[in-house]
Parts: sequence; structure tokens; C-alpha cells
Amino acid sequence: MENIKSLVLRITERCNLRCAYCYAAGSGCRAADMSEALAIQAVSLSCSEGESLRIQFTGGEPLLCLETMEAVFAYGRRTGRRLRLAVQTNGTLLTPDVCRRLAAMDCALGVSLDGVGAANGSRVFPDGAPAFDAAVQGVRNWGKLGRRCNLTVVVTRANASRLGQLPDLALWLGNVTGAGLDLFRPLGRGAGEDLSPGEEDLTAGLRALARRTEQLHAVGVPFRFRELERLKRRRASGDCGGVYCYAQTALSLAVDPDGNCWPCSSLVGLEGCLLGNLRDGLPGGPRAIHGLPAPERCRRCDDFALCRGGCPAGRMGRSRENDPLICAMHRVLREETGGEP
Repeated sequence: MENIKSLVLRITERCNLRCAYCYAAGSGCRAADMSEALAIQAVSLSCSEGESLRIQFTGGEPLLCLETMEAVFAYGRRTGRRLRLAVQTNGTLLTPDVCRRLAAMDCALGVSLDGVGAANGSRVFPDGAPAFDAAVQGVRNWGKLGRRCNLTVVVTRANASRLGQLPDLALWLGNVTGAGLDLFRPLGRGAGEDLSPGEEDLTAGLRALARRTEQLHAVGVPFRFRELERLKRRRASGDCGGVYCYAQTALSLAVDPDGNCWPCSSLVGLEGCLLGNLRDGLPGGPRAIHGLPAPERCRRCDDFALCRGGCPAGRMGRSRENDPLICAMHRVLREETGGEP
């Protein structure tokens, strides 16, 4: 069996924020935190000595369990495993000391931030106070070490029309190299919430983001809009087949604090996505669960070769009524990378 290429360790269900759309809330995990022993077991089963493995720490807020991350790093060093670490954080716990500890592990950093002002209004502390200033300070603390990061943006009705402001937010922060977009999914705390963006606002915001990104590129500013760059690479290489992400292969695995295994962290708790538990060993061939294929309606679409149906978790976490938003995103990206409107 080929080794895992991408391992996601969801090391805690706890969080110091209470974001309105959090898909991780109410995942059903019995354990609040992953034990160090379980995290190390997941790495040991996923990667042989002398091999390499990309590990992303997520949650909840993974920096609440920084010691577990350090235990995994130390295990890799001790056993000759070449671990490439990354963490997805809300940024509010990035104190100077935490930043130094992450830098010591050469850990890549992704920060969840949706924009400025009202655009970031869903990201709040439990008392309702905005989290923006604390996240910005965290990003700047990271920058003081000469470190760069990327933003992860949840697209909602609050920020869809303002997506074009993201490159300038990155310039203002000074050490942000790019941003990736996740369309709001009505899961967890977001279930039943009316947070989905309107198609018109989404389309306008995406066009503004793509064009502002190109303006910056023209003057030598290397801001990268993840979805746009992905599509450009596919056009340039002619590689328009295959799958959207590792979750559709047998090369990706996410483990929750109970030791349950899933294709990716965004699918934790979703019916039909459980692959097994580490107490029974690493899930074998079936762990790709029928490959999470794109729906037939996507495969019949003229754009399928480039968009590949989009994020599987995004499809599974959205109602059919919201499918047009996924298609609108890929249509705009196709047009902005030289495709016919």
C-alpha cells in the first residue's frame, strides 16, 4: 500500500472563538483533544522511517494544543521521518512566544480571516467581540520573524461583494502571500443560518479579486489567489483530467481526536464518510470511499475538465439549491483565465 501523502490531524475540537459559520462545531467527537500518543500513532502508520509526509494541524483552534504539534515534530526528528508541517489557525493566539515555537518547527501557516470590518463579522469571540484586531496582531507577530502566511477566507453574504479588497489587505499586513476561498457550507454552527452569498455579489467579488490580483502581478507584487492560480496551472500544463484534490484519492487522510479516519477534515462527522478508526490500523484501500466522484451533472458540463467538480466537501456540505454558487465561481475563474464567457 502506498504511503499517505497528506495527513490532517484535527487535534482539538475546542476553540477560543465562536464563529457563526463554523463547520467543525458539533462534530460528534467524544474527546475534546487528540492525545499525543494518538497523533504519533497516526504519523507512524501514515509514513515509514525515512519517508516524507505533509501534516496539517487543524481543529477547532489547533494552537490550543501546541504541545501536541511539538510532540509530532520531535517524533519525526527522532525517527528520521521528513515531516512538512502546516497549521490552520484563527490567528488570535499567535503571541511572540507561540510564533517562535512554530518557527522552530518550520511550520507553514494559514490564517482564517474573511476581510476587513463587516466582511469579517462572522469571526468573533464568545462574548461577541470582533476577532479582527487580535488576528491581525498575530499575523504581524509572525511577520516579525520574517515569516509569511496565507489567508483562508470563508465566502458569505457579508464579504462576497468585497473579495476584491483581499489583495490590499494582504499588502497592508505585509507578510501575506495569497488567499484561498471556501464557500460557506451550512454545517455545524452554520446549519440553518442564512449566510450564503448571492450569486450576483459572488460573481462581482470574484471578478474584482481576480483583476486586482492581476494588477498587482503586473507591478511585481506576487499575491496569489489560490483558485485562480490552480486553474492557470491546469490551462498551462494541459492537465485537465484527474481529480480535484487528495481527498478523492487514497493518498489523503484526516484523523479526529477519537481516532476516527476521514477523507479530509471538512468531512468529519458527515454521514457516509467515516473510513474506520486507527485502533483497527490505517484504513486500507476503501479509504477513498468510492473516490468522492463529482456528480454526473458536473461530468456532463463543458467546464468539468478545468474545475473537476470543485471541492468534494463543498459539494457534500451544500444543498442542491446552492449548487449554482459553486458553478458561478468556476465560470468566473474560467473567464478570468482566458476562457470564453
